Amino acid sequence: MVAHALGLLAMARPKKEPAERRAALLSCRLTSAERLAIEQAALRAGLSASEYMRRLLLAGKVIVRENRRLDHATYDQLRRIGVNLNQLTRVANRTGQIPAQIDEAVAAVARFIARELGGGDGP
Repeated sequence: MVAHALGLLAMARPKKEPAERRAALLSCRLTSAERLAIEQAALRAGLSASEYMRRLLLAGKVIVRENRRLDHATYDQLRRIGVNLNQLTRVANRTGQIPAQIDEAVAAVARFIARELGGGDGP
């Protein structure tokens, strides 16, 4: 090497503290087209694909879909409907006949879904 021939010593990069070292690996599956798009975007930004994705993931924006949480009363109502359906299913399995109350229980489930999960007013 020229530096060595001239008697110059190459200085190594200082070692990072353990907390600064990037040793943890996070992987995700991509299609070939997705990977190519990320690599091209990183190249345009003058970054490695890893640095590009790291910056995008840590500073990017994620749109979270709103998900209504069930309050205790709604959860309890759903649990009761489930218990009723379970009891009717046991009767049907034991006797081989479908109880008449099954229609009422299914209608209650449909109303619950329409009102609580579908956002509608329900019947």
